[in-house]
Amino acid sequence: MEATHTLERRRGLDGFRLKLLALIIMTIDHIYYFGSALRPMPEILTLIGRIAAPIFVFFVAEGFAHTRSRKKYLLRLYTGGVLMYIANMLVNTYCPLPGGVMVINGIFTTMAVIVIYLWWIENMQKRWREGKKGRAVLYVIAMVALFVSYVPILMLAETQMGLMRIALIFLPSPVLCEGSFLIVAIGIGFYYCRNSKRALAVFYTTFLLVMAAVQFLLSSREAFLSVAPSLFFMWLALPLLLLYNGQRGRGMKYLFYAYYPAHVYALAILTWLLGRG
Repeated sequence: MEATHTLERRRGLDGFRLKLLALIIMTIDHIYYFGSALRPMPEILTLIGRIAAPIFVFFVAEGFAHTRSRKKYLLRLYTGGVLMYIANMLVNTYCPLPGGVMVINGIFTTMAVIVIYLWWIENMQKRWREGKKGRAVLYVIAMVALFVSYVPILMLAETQMGLMRIALIFLPSPVLCEGSFLIVAIGIGFYYCRNSKRALAVFYTTFLLVMAAVQFLLSSREAFLSVAPSLFFMWLALPLLLLYNGQRGRGMKYLFYAYYPAHVYALAILTWLLGRG
């Protein structure tokens, strides 16, 4: 019985292997992005890159569920987002890339927004069950307020560009973050479906189909055809997520925190240097 249980745990992919695979896929996408500043790159590279974000978002949900300290978890993501936004501005100012390509990477902020919303939703549900409906409503108001915070931020662009940049650095907007509210919504959905592979598959497939339907109804045929491949490749993350065996794997917790900014700025500076030559 023990041998059978051990074999069951080894099937599929553990968290470390899935994250490592996502890092490789993400790097391919970023090679396409920065390489395109120098010469045309095969579009298949960025399409493959669409697979990475859903995997990382899934593990944000897993991290929120299993972390020993949600405050520290959120602080790490938030701090990473703030530092990368500042670093992006510095690179864009002092190492401008050819063709006006900008360094805009900021997935840490997106991850922080997912954690904030999951925490607020959890607290709202808890207060509602306790009969503290007034406090529950306050969490709803906070969620709405954070969502619409992009409106005053964008209004600042007309008169107070400096204040707008400060707001963008320190306010984790679910609309202005990388991937916008659609990736945030996927992260929230993954959290509530994480314990059922069937629910995960149904939610994610349905979500992407709805996105495709909205795009088809509200945009031109050309716009839809340009977006459809990206949605399909995003869906290809699902078979990999279904292989997840629930095991953490090797405990290199800070690999992603270090590798993500390191490879982004290495590629950006390399592109800047090659562009100068």
